[in-house]
Amino acid sequence: MSSRHTNAESSPDDEHAAVDVLLLSQQQTVEAGVTDMSACIETMEQVFRLLSENRVVMGGGIAPDQAIHGHLTVFPEDPPHPDIPEGGPDRRFSAMPAYVGGDIDKMGLKWYGSNVNNPSESGLPRSMHVIILNDPETGAPLVMMDGQAESAMRTGAVAGLGARHIKGSRADTATIIGPGVIGQTAALALDAGLDNLSDLYVSHPEQYKAEKFKTAMQDDIDATIIPTDDNRFAANHSDVIVSAASGSPPPKFKPQWMKDDALLIPLGDIELQSLSAFDPDGIFCDYPENDLEIARHIDWDVVEALGAAVDYNIGMELHPDDLRGISDLITSSHVIRPEGRSIFYPLGLPMEDVGWANHVYETAVKENIGTTHTLLEQPYFQKPY
Repeated sequence: MSSRHTNAESSPDDEHAAVDVLLLSQQQTVEAGVTDMSACIETMEQVFRLLSENRVVMGGGIAPDQAIHGHLTVFPEDPPHPDIPEGGPDRRFSAMPAYVGGDIDKMGLKWYGSNVNNPSESGLPRSMHVIILNDPETGAPLVMMDGQAESAMRTGAVAGLGARHIKGSRADTATIIGPGVIGQTAALALDAGLDNLSDLYVSHPEQYKAEKFKTAMQDDIDATIIPTDDNRFAANHSDVIVSAASGSPPPKFKPQWMKDDALLIPLGDIELQSLSAFDPDGIFCDYPENDLEIARHIDWDVVEALGAAVDYNIGMELHPDDLRGISDLITSSHVIRPEGRSIFYPLGLPMEDVGWANHVYETAVKENIGTTHTLLEQPYFQKPY
């Protein structure tokens, strides 16, 4: 195939800078610090402060019809053609774009596919992630990295951040329901985010899985890990409960099992019919508009309970303006921390991925980690004038 480059004499206007992209495998992201939970929590706090300063753009920006979380593609439960995959729990593709300003100053995209059957059928993680960061001025891609560890870390980190600001020193016991990948990062985050944490219950109906979690994680966590197969027992003893289970049906749970001053953080679904057992002042979101969008599109019990309270006043009468983002607690000394049962919905924001991926990228550049690939030296198609 012949070249499309112009044959006219070259001039400064015809010169093009080469576009180089840094490629990072998962192991290389680990070498660049992706598993540093303390740094991840601090980065998440930085990103939420930038959000409160209007220095973040997510989804469609000023376009009200664009989802903040990103573009979500799900498959029908009854596909009209055999070529189309069949839908199911956690079976989706999602493109999550965001710009984060401040010292980060990057545009980015997390692109992932999720299939809850991956571990058992394909030997793969449930979710497969790729992250790309771009120069916000030129649009040139800067890095492409594996995002599985990055995404899991920022998910856990936001739970730790919420627990720190909602409960803080009042929390010395916690529970993880679901000892999988997100359960691991949530445990790391609670251990790093709660200075007084002493006991960490880990619950799974097959207790041997909770026992294996203890064996795998006990060297990385200062708190004492207590395996159990009883969610009620664990909740009775905990100041913070994190649901990190995947699949369907969701784990059995009743808010009445919680202490009167406990906090529930759903990172995965959990059985919850309504918000009636929670304090009206104790409903927190990562970003209210994001959580309400997800409540209308994802069939998780715990998220539908939020949507039902806002849309139909079921379980609790909530107006959208009543919902508080976690950035309110981070940036304001005047917000009163709730004393009753509370719930924090950190359902995932693309700005979190851009913030943590940028930390990994800048570390990789500084320490010469990864492989640089020249995407193009000169564009194949150019103006012929």
